[in-house]
Amino acid sequence: MAGYVPVWFHSVMSLRLIAALEDLGVTELIIGRRRHTFLQDESALTMNDQICGENVVSYHFRSMTEGTTTPEMGSDIDTLDCDDCVNIMPGWPDWKRGKENLLMVKHATCSLQHYRLQEIRPDLPLPLTVPIDEFSVLDADGIVYRSNRAAGTIMRQLAVALNRPYLNAGPSHSILEMYDFVHAYRCETLPIECESWFTRPRHGIWPTQELLQTARELGCFLLPDGHCNSEYNLLEWRVSPSLIERYLMFSMHLIHLHCYVTLNLLKKDIINPYLNGDGKLTSFHCKTALFYAREQLVSEICTADRLFDCILYCLNLMREWTISGHFPLYIMNEVNLFDGKLNSEQRARLRTVLNIIIDTHLAPLAFVKADDLGVRLLNNVYTVAIRDMKPRRAIHQEITGFLSVYGNVFHAIRMRHILTEAADNTPDELCLFLHSLITAMTQHQLHRHGSEHALCRIDGVNKDYIIRYLQQHLASTAASICLQHGMHIGNRILSWYSAAKDTDVASTRLKLGSMFYCKGDLQMAADVLDDVERRYDNTVQAICGCGRMDPLVGKPRKKFTEFLYECDTDFLLTNRVAYCVRFLRQEVYCAPQILHFEMVRGAEDDIQHRRPFERGWMNWAVVDSRPFLHYLQYLTFRDLGLRYKQEQALQSLRVSINDGIKQKQVYHPETATNLFAHCLELEGRIDDALGIYSVLQAAMPRNNAANLHIRRLTNVL
Repeated sequence: MAGYVPVWFHSVMSLRLIAALEDLGVTELIIGRRRHTFLQDESALTMNDQICGENVVSYHFRSMTEGTTTPEMGSDIDTLDCDDCVNIMPGWPDWKRGKENLLMVKHATCSLQHYRLQEIRPDLPLPLTVPIDEFSVLDADGIVYRSNRAAGTIMRQLAVALNRPYLNAGPSHSILEMYDFVHAYRCETLPIECESWFTRPRHGIWPTQELLQTARELGCFLLPDGHCNSEYNLLEWRVSPSLIERYLMFSMHLIHLHCYVTLNLLKKDIINPYLNGDGKLTSFHCKTALFYAREQLVSEICTADRLFDCILYCLNLMREWTISGHFPLYIMNEVNLFDGKLNSEQRARLRTVLNIIIDTHLAPLAFVKADDLGVRLLNNVYTVAIRDMKPRRAIHQEITGFLSVYGNVFHAIRMRHILTEAADNTPDELCLFLHSLITAMTQHQLHRHGSEHALCRIDGVNKDYIIRYLQQHLASTAASICLQHGMHIGNRILSWYSAAKDTDVASTRLKLGSMFYCKGDLQMAADVLDDVERRYDNTVQAICGCGRMDPLVGKPRKKFTEFLYECDTDFLLTNRVAYCVRFLRQEVYCAPQILHFEMVRGAEDDIQHRRPFERGWMNWAVVDSRPFLHYLQYLTFRDLGLRYKQEQALQSLRVSINDGIKQKQVYHPETATNLFAHCLELEGRIDDALGIYSVLQAAMPRNNAANLHIRRLTNVL
């Protein structure tokens, strides 16, 4: 029997819980920024794959993309890669010539949510009769089916090659703890099992007819995940209406998102610890309960002062399902989400903890440790200051900074992948490749479905960004060809530099300044460098897309997060960041001569010891923007005969390296230090330079240009 509480209790505690959740970033602004960042990354990832010749469409799902997470919830980044080369056939009329065709077959052994995929010939609408590879399986009836083992096998092999742990949970396979990857196929039409969701009677007004119509157009995915109790689960593919579920979450009001986040925090810190490994309640269980509650509750109940009532309604639904033994999937309600998660004894234990939470009117919320939610709730009750509790503004700034850094790091990684595609081209071939790519990108459109139309604007932002970044390298490569052959650098090349200059605050401008320096136009170089120095204030965040910066680990600088917090969403990706400066080998004549050594930093034996993400860019010269700025200033002022400014630049270079390493604003310290040592050479301090090179060599004996500099100076001496 539930204890008596005053009639006002739920209302007051609802408002106090909302205040605590808003402290943690569950606000419309932060949710919008989360969605913007991960949808933008989803779009950029798809564009990158298509540019590199892979016909893949990528999606981000679950809490990070929905915005329904908090800093300490520990949400993974869930990515689904959909192979667009494969045509999924609900029936024979859907066969397509020249495609890899897979026919959805509801075998007698398949559960409601599962299908087998029969392999069909690409030249004729006839079944294959012979397996074509190790993942084709001939069953006892002589039918060739596509196995669901391919993604897991490939990821295991990658884990062995990279000496990383192999992580698997259901259909996801990964070698990175905070990233889940699923390889899936897309079916343009929903299977008949989903039809009842559209036609069943509803008491409320959600989902609306417009929402249902859009949802019908989204189709579904087939995930490589057989039923847990099936003898033939390696041949089964699970129907997943993930896009519909994401669309439904995007249609929720803020109060529903508050409810869902609270359920997840209870699940994380109260419910699953009580189960103590004896079964597991998942975020998807909580989301499903929210869907049913949203459909069944009248709008008057879904107000801020009724948050406690919404949460209790969801918990009561889950408790009822533990009694019936059937936890219905929202869109296919005959599917039981308890299967493979909780048996009858575990459900009884879950029911016990749900009873405690419900009967005590959510009192266990006071014991939620994640993000200090319990402490914040008590703080709002007793209105006393709690020591060491991070204020709301600081949390929001940190979230905003993380989102910006995440988006920028992965933009830089995508661009590195594109450039690696043409790494072995001649300079002329690279110019042709980049020019044709830019031309194609101006006409590039992604095919979107239903709710994905919201991404069209984001696709445009990404397209413009990619074009600007490619123009940077097109300009530098073309200018390098001109400098090599003593040709005039025309206005067209300068216009490419100009078009690319807003990629970030520094890298393109520094490459322009480097080109002017190599051309001998010292005053123009000095003017460009002065402009970069004015822009590069203490609000600028260094960004590295070479694999040396993990956006989930490092914290952005405080001034950067403070600046971003005051800006609108479009400022999250490019306005106050400085990328590493990359010179491809084809751009060599636009780079100072000391950077040429960075392009040949490793002997043959060294190259074998490069990590996979280093194998492309270690053949380039890559340096952090701030150290390179001061190195270029040193060279330019030296040649201009401005000794005082030259000395200032040398001091600034030393400080930028030392402070940058301490503040994690330098991601290529060996290259930056090599530049500083070279300045000492030019100062006539050969012994000091040699000492620095030797220390660098000891710290990083392989793939370090310091080895070449030591040989060079030793020969001189």
